[in-house]
Amino acid sequence: MSKNKTSRATRWSDAAARAVAALEELNNIRDEFEAWRDNLPENLQGSALGEKLEAVCDLDIAGALDTANDAESIDLPLGFGRD
Repeated sequence: MSKNKTSRATRWSDAAARAVAALEELNNIRDEFEAWRDNLPENLQGSALGEKLEAVCDLDIAGALDTANDAESIDLPLGFGRD
């Protein structure tokens, strides 16, 4: 077992906040890729570039962001009879 002096709840909250921030950034960048894909000339839509853009746009970042937001706002157990 780790001898980490920071509480589980604090580590959880910090990690969840970092996850939310990272997923928000990914979602913003994914929007840029989506705009690129949407403006791709028709002759490139079926190309390797078009397929890669489609793969990025198909990622469910919004679902992951919902989960991270849930993790950030969850009521964590305090333990030791404090719940």
